[in-house]
Amino acid sequence: MQAATYILVKFGWERLTTNAIAERAGVNIGSLYQYFPNKQAIIAELQRRHVLQTREILSKALPQVSEQRSLREALTLLVVAMIDEHRVAPAVHRAIDAELPRSVRVPLGDESRGGDQPLQVLQPFMKNVPDPHVALRIARIAAHAVIHEAASHQPELFDRPDFVDEVVALLEGYFRRPAARSAVEIGRVPVKKATRSKR
Repeated sequence: MQAATYILVKFGWERLTTNAIAERAGVNIGSLYQYFPNKQAIIAELQRRHVLQTREILSKALPQVSEQRSLREALTLLVVAMIDEHRVAPAVHRAIDAELPRSVRVPLGDESRGGDQPLQVLQPFMKNVPDPHVALRIARIAAHAVIHEAASHQPELFDRPDFVDEVVALLEGYFRRPAARSAVEIGRVPVKKATRSKR
C-alpha cells in the first residue's frame, strides 16, 4: 500500500501500474497478483484504509456533540472533527480527488457513513426548519464542499481559528431560522391589474 500511495501521490493515476507498484515495493509481480488482481483492486484497498482512518475521528466526536448545550457548541465540535478528517494524509486525499477516475472511486469521508446520519445529532438544536432531513443533506454538502476546497487549495486556512468560526456561522444561521411570517403579517396584498385610462 505504501508503494501504491507513493506512486499515486507523486506521479498520478496514469503512472500507477502493477509493475511500478511491485518494483517500488521490491516484490515479484507474481506475488503482488496473489493479493491484488489489478491496480483497481489496489486502489480500492488504499481508499478503504484512508476512509477507516478518517472515519474514526468523527465517530469519536459524535457522542460529545449531543451533550452540548447549544447549537454553536455542537457545530464547533463537528466542524473541528471534519477539518481534522481532512488533515489525515492530505496528500492522499488530494490525489484521490484529483487523479482517480470516478469509475474507481469509493465514497470518502462523510459520504461513506450513510450520508447524513451522523448529523442527526443536530436535529434537537434546530429551530423553524420545515424539513430537517433535507436541511441536514444540504448542510452536509455545503460544509464538506467548503472544507474540502480549503484542504485542496488553501490548507493554510485550517490553521486560522476564525475559519472554524466562519463555517459554524454558515451552518448556525441555516439551522436556526426566524419564524415564518404569514402573508398578512408581511403586508402582502393582491396586485391589481393596471387599467388603461380612457381618453
